Amino acid sequence: MFACINTYALKTCALRFVSAVVLLSSSLGAWAAYPDRPLTLIVPFAAGGPTDVMARVVAESLTKVLGQPVIVENTPGAGGTVGGTRASRAPGDGYTMLIGNGGTLAVNATLYKNLSYDVLKDFIAIASIGDAPQVISARKDFPATGLDEFAAYLKQNAARLNFGAAGVGSGTWLGGQLINVALGVKVNGVNYRGAGQAVNDVMAGHIDYMVESTTTAVRYVKSGMVKAVVVLRPKRIAALPDVPSAGESGYPDLLYDIWNMILVPKGTPLEVVTKLSQSLQLALQAPELRARFVAAGIEDPTPAQKTLEGARDLLISEVARWRPLIIELGATPE
Repeated sequence: MFACINTYALKTCALRFVSAVVLLSSSLGAWAAYPDRPLTLIVPFAAGGPTDVMARVVAESLTKVLGQPVIVENTPGAGGTVGGTRASRAPGDGYTMLIGNGGTLAVNATLYKNLSYDVLKDFIAIASIGDAPQVISARKDFPATGLDEFAAYLKQNAARLNFGAAGVGSGTWLGGQLINVALGVKVNGVNYRGAGQAVNDVMAGHIDYMVESTTTAVRYVKSGMVKAVVVLRPKRIAALPDVPSAGESGYPDLLYDIWNMILVPKGTPLEVVTKLSQSLQLALQAPELRARFVAAGIEDPTPAQKTLEGARDLLISEVARWRPLIIELGATPE
């Protein structure tokens, strides 16, 4: 300001000041109007799988809160990294979101050595939206019932069995690997572009079993299209009351949930991030969404995990949690 020492300079400084105020006002006005057009929610898997099902329920509820359509875009491939790459390269303007889970976010951070994005640096975690208990669902004529019989059968027949997964690094793949480690077997995984395709092949009897989210498993189990062996929880869940839990079956260490999270690309303005966070929390409280989540066995995250800071802490801790196992398995992307 000390440069304004003559009339011309004073006028120039005044003009610059007015221009700056106009630009700032325009910027604030633009974000105040956010969103003023449709948003995209990228699902890194094919349609029909558990992540896709959850994304569509959330998108429907969030649409009502924001007053703009939230369009689900399926971008499958490479264990979720194709969708992750697409989201990481999108403008940080709040109009592109990514749904990720323990597999696509926490596992892939270690599994892929040359990943084109850094999960912790290239995204802003908005909220954890739901925790899906996992079920070992087998073809309906699978000869074992209950976890003890299942474990014994796998140990005797591992070489000729297979499990389905939505690609190396996906939550379904990790579940299959956890079964191998916990039971001391080596069953081969068959990888698909999405969990929905794997589920279809379990129902058709083309593959033997998979570790599947309750998001899709509940309706298939109740219809008799697959056999539920066990829920990988300490206790039974209300959505599948007749299916025993790993805890009650004598396997207290064989517990596995899949958390799900909404993120946006780095650089998204704080005003937008804050509005998305608040809007998601409202959307997650909607009675229609809660009813559908309960029916699918999806559990509510802790209140802290639905906040910006809590979601970030969860992501950091889960990347650290799964890194040793991935290194121990020596797993590599296909």
